[in-house]
Amino acid sequence: MTIAAACTLSFTAHAEGLSSSLPFGKSLAAGQELPLPIGVSGNVFYLEQNLAAKSISLDVPPLPLPSGPLQLPPGLPAQTSKLESRATSTTAKIDAWLLPFLNIYGVAGYVDGETNADNFSVGGLPPEVASLLPNSFSVAYSGPVYGGGATLAAGFGNYFVSLDANYTESDLDIGDSTIEAVTVTPRIGIRGSLGDLKGALYIGAQYQDVDENQNGTAIFPIAGNSVPVGYSVVSEAEEEWNYVVGLNIENSSSWNYGVEFGFSERKHVMATLNYRF
Repeated sequence: MTIAAACTLSFTAHAEGLSSSLPFGKSLAAGQELPLPIGVSGNVFYLEQNLAAKSISLDVPPLPLPSGPLQLPPGLPAQTSKLESRATSTTAKIDAWLLPFLNIYGVAGYVDGETNADNFSVGGLPPEVASLLPNSFSVAYSGPVYGGGATLAAGFGNYFVSLDANYTESDLDIGDSTIEAVTVTPRIGIRGSLGDLKGALYIGAQYQDVDENQNGTAIFPIAGNSVPVGYSVVSEAEEEWNYVVGLNIENSSSWNYGVEFGFSERKHVMATLNYRF
């Protein structure tokens, strides 16, 4: 037997032993049917929302004007009437029901997104100079995302309620840019079956406290030239709450699938494939 095979068998044995002992305090379930205690998931989450800019500043190099280079001071304050973010995160998740009502989990994956600024302007410049700068720009980013969270849940017959809270952080590939997010999602739903399929339908709301700190260099078209402009944008979610509706389908005790839609001023779509043991 190879070392890799031995390690795999050892991990499998430990996982099966842990699965058979979880959740602790099974008697607290009071006759409710419990899911298998350990799960591994693949998740895709798309988010589209407006951001509120706390601060925007630019470092513009000497402008290549026909009359000669024009030097502007560093850290020029700027503003925009609309700052929009679109992002897709693909993550793996491992979770465990420690108690019948408490699930904890960790996530890791990758985020790919874009921030767009419209009606962009820089203050304190002469009109003839300000007119040279673009009124919109886009910044694309990507990077790893990781975090963790916990879910509290309770069932009453075919009905259930849950409260999920998690923290994630993304390290982006532009400068030392980061995105930090705290998400809290209360849900209420009903479980049922259709033939051999079991499932759940739920509604709820989602709170997000998102802080984005992006800084790097963008190429601006200025006076017919491509000029590298340094930028720093600190922003937060404009709308902290939206509504959610979702559906989970179980075609066995081990496999389940889910889809969730978020709507109102902030929109999201989440798809999940989960294996439990």
